Amino acid sequence: NLSSYVTQESKFDFEKLREVVAVATRFLDKVVDINFYPTSEASKSNQRWRPIGLGIMGLQDVFFKMRIPFDSKEAHDLSSYISETIYYQALQTSMAMAKENGKFPAFEASRYADGDLQVQLAKKHQPLMGELHYDWDELAAKIKSHGLRNSLLIAIAPTATIASIVGSYESIEPQISNFFKRETLSGEFLNVNRYLVNDLKKLGLYTPAMRSKIIGNEGSIQQIPEIPAEIRALYKTVWEIPQKTLIDMAAIRSAFICQSQSLNLFLEDPTLGKLSSMYMHAWKQGIKTTYYLRSRAKTSIKKTTVSEVEVQAAIACSLENPESCETCQ
Repeated sequence: NLSSYVTQESKFDFEKLREVVAVATRFLDKVVDINFYPTSEASKSNQRWRPIGLGIMGLQDVFFKMRIPFDSKEAHDLSSYISETIYYQALQTSMAMAKENGKFPAFEASRYADGDLQVQLAKKHQPLMGELHYDWDELAAKIKSHGLRNSLLIAIAPTATIASIVGSYESIEPQISNFFKRETLSGEFLNVNRYLVNDLKKLGLYTPAMRSKIIGNEGSIQQIPEIPAEIRALYKTVWEIPQKTLIDMAAIRSAFICQSQSLNLFLEDPTLGKLSSMYMHAWKQGIKTTYYLRSRAKTSIKKTTVSEVEVQAAIACSLENPESCETCQ
């Protein structure tokens, strides 16, 4: 959960992130040994290659806490730096485990034996590749000499369920809406952007009338002039962010992902022209795969069936009195 590494001073703690990545890498490596495998072939393959998949969630939380709009250059750079740090530390830890317990048996058959890392391949083929913060050539030489414990390390999963459980935004995605309804087997829940609510409270703008306006605008605040421009820029929804931003951010991040990432794309009104343009741009940027294409209708709030009293009760439950709320607990 990336939001855990934002300090009280709104800085990102990269050293703390590296410490946790080191522990998580060792933890996941142990899973390879103690896991249950349904077939002997699966067991042999996993023992031979020892792949693990370290992922992230809460990137949107980081940007909210640090007051960085998702579609800004600062967000692009920070996302890249975070991904680079995770990959670098995971490789370092896997190399240390190889010294302690031996490299994965198929190491000599892998590209690591030639000193090739994902980031070095990206340097040759990734047009958006930016500044690097670590000495990758030195690390590659050490890995060529000492080996790795794991053939694969990084995989960015959707994290839809676990992100809801811990109260973070999903995976690497922007927010869907500032107010939106989530349907589960247990019922329907109104999700509210607590960061926006706190900002509006500080400005004295969080009123029943304001809540009604936000709900009436399908969870968007872009058409509410009473809200300051910098607040509106920070709390854009994914429908208000160019999909080129998501694609370019994913392309830069891919240099530090040895497996793949769950990249959802969002179009309010998909057409053949829009789809062709979007996917062609993704292909040109070296994106290997995308996940779902989301359309707007799936996330809209039913304004005609939600009364003001019900909305206020749900908001009070989730934000103003979480200790006594069974759902929040």
